[in-house]
Amino acid sequence: MRNPFWFLRGLPRLATVVSFGLCSLSLIGCGGSSKTSTTDKPSAATAASDVKSLLEKATAALQQRQWKSALETLTEAIKLDPKCSEAYFQRASLLADAGQAQAALIDFTKAIELSPKDAKLRHTRGFFLMTQKQIDHAIADFTAAIEINPKHTQALNNRGLAWLSKNDLAKARADFNQALQIEPKYVESLINRGFVAYQSKQHKQAIADYDQALKLQPENVNALNNRGLAHFELQDYEQAVADFSKAIARERYSAKFYLQRRACYLQLGREEEAQSDTAKIAWIGKLNDLNRHVAQEPKAAGNYVQLAQHLIAGGESKVGLASYETAMQVQPKYGRSYSSRAAFWLSNGEFDKAIADCNRAIQAEPHFEAYSIRGDTYFQQREFDLAIADYRKAKRVDAQVAKAYLFRAKKLAAEGKTDEAKRDRERAADIEREMQTVITVTPRGGIQEEEEPLLGIPE
Repeated sequence: MRNPFWFLRGLPRLATVVSFGLCSLSLIGCGGSSKTSTTDKPSAATAASDVKSLLEKATAALQQRQWKSALETLTEAIKLDPKCSEAYFQRASLLADAGQAQAALIDFTKAIELSPKDAKLRHTRGFFLMTQKQIDHAIADFTAAIEINPKHTQALNNRGLAWLSKNDLAKARADFNQALQIEPKYVESLINRGFVAYQSKQHKQAIADYDQALKLQPENVNALNNRGLAHFELQDYEQAVADFSKAIARERYSAKFYLQRRACYLQLGREEEAQSDTAKIAWIGKLNDLNRHVAQEPKAAGNYVQLAQHLIAGGESKVGLASYETAMQVQPKYGRSYSSRAAFWLSNGEFDKAIADCNRAIQAEPHFEAYSIRGDTYFQQREFDLAIADYRKAKRVDAQVAKAYLFRAKKLAAEGKTDEAKRDRERAADIEREMQTVITVTPRGGIQEEEEPLLGIPE
């Protein structure tokens, strides 16, 4: 039988130790040579000041997510000082974030040529190369960074990950051990060493590393997930359930945690809980589909409305309401955004908000759902005249409409308006007859069941 976690056996999530974009600026190596002649000193100082100013400007642009402005500013800095390794490094990071891998690699390499003894540059290019699946070149860069700075724990950790991708567990373990000797509380290396133990089927040793990582970072989802997998392999399903449940509490939209917990429930014979997780996995699958639709058509309000409805149905009301707000922003005149949210307000007893949204829906784009929901809201407020008026506009015929007529008939009778009350009762009876299912033969030769008739006026 295939192991239920076969798809998780690959390379663990890389420890993101380098940020391609918002990198801290270091001005070492920029602004000209220290051997500038006396007569050139003012211009060199001015150039250095200008480059520093441009780098600071690029940082500010990055912080404001103004990528184009940052790129143009860094290019200007390079033109002003072609020997500024930091400007190349920052531009390479930005290009890497933008998916321009070849251009990024050129800039990373130029930065290293200008500052060959900078371990940070070697390590960063190594990490970038690893993301491009150029593992051997990445290992060479990590090794160079470690030779420059033997205590570079991030380079040791990432070289260990590179060895893992080549399935060299012994070299990976050696690098993680060395990183932990230098920095015993390095959580990423603890998790990665635990993964090596897990891959080596040393599950108790793996759990020991994950325990230590979780003492340092109790919220670490990778450690929780991996420890759960190790407990599963040891057939300690209750502990595995506990770990996956904690992971779910921190990343509730991750289907894999539900899938893994479901496998534990099945082993424990807890069928109902397993079915609940199965339903949640399906819900997350649809959520991912809806998110893809939103990404493909970010200006289509209908996509956000469907996403909101799905989120609310799954108990994610706060996020769902935010999706409605986005729908209204991208298409203010899309009436169904308001009527759909009105249905949510109605279901939660927020009647004034429901009516307000229905009014906005009708003003933007009159449609039967808006009248229908507003009618239901008036019904709950016992405003039966208004409710019936909206049901008529919605051309709606169902049990709720019949009840509205019956309730109004009772009110009219109490006011002595006998004829009007009679007409409402007759209309309710007509609706009931329209609703009754005529006994017909189905394609399979069976008989459809009749709906239950209304039971009169509820008290």
